[in-house]
Amino acid sequence: MGKNGCALARRTSLFILFVLVTQFAFLAGSQEKQQEPGEEVYINWDEVKKAFDAYRSCSSDENARRLLETIPEKPATRELGNSEAAVMAILDCIPFYSMICAGDEVLAEAAFRLFKYVSGGAIEEELTIELGRFLTKNQEIFLKLLKKYRHLFPAERNYPVTMTEILEIVPDITSDEDWHRRKIEEARLYTERLKALERVEDPELIELRDACIRVIRTIIARIERRAP
Repeated sequence: MGKNGCALARRTSLFILFVLVTQFAFLAGSQEKQQEPGEEVYINWDEVKKAFDAYRSCSSDENARRLLETIPEKPATRELGNSEAAVMAILDCIPFYSMICAGDEVLAEAAFRLFKYVSGGAIEEELTIELGRFLTKNQEIFLKLLKKYRHLFPAERNYPVTMTEILEIVPDITSDEDWHRRKIEEARLYTERLKALERVEDPELIELRDACIRVIRTIIARIERRAP
């Protein structure tokens, strides 16, 4: 083979080697990128406790925003800190519930986020009651938040529209008259909620609106069948 042939062979070999190295580097880079773990989402219960304590001491808009920021928007993959102490702080934070009832959108969103972590407890009951009251005052925002966090509720019957503040109105039942009054008042509260939902006309919220209406109508029908 002549000099030209050898040079051509060397150039060809170098080109092939370059292609192979480049391809290997690309594949290795792609593989490395695929193996990168996703961003970890965590909730720090010590920070949550601090935020609720701060809001109980000073119910400012700034403290409300800080409280919301301590509860991740996406479900946490890791939990840090003392959750039991945080739960007590949440239960004791009366201004939190009062301001949700008054229509505070930031705290209503915080309440929705908490549903991921408080299933089946006293906090879940309080959140459900106060979000129901929030719905009556601010039904469109309620539905927008429900749309954003509906993945936290396994079925429409679990949407936070199923409890009222009836125990504040009729705390003790000692007679048939008390039962009758409770029945009337509870039906009234759900009917107010129903009428509030019926005022929503945003096409993007109609599906959720109708789902909530179905749940509430079922509850009202059950109340009406209740004796006495």
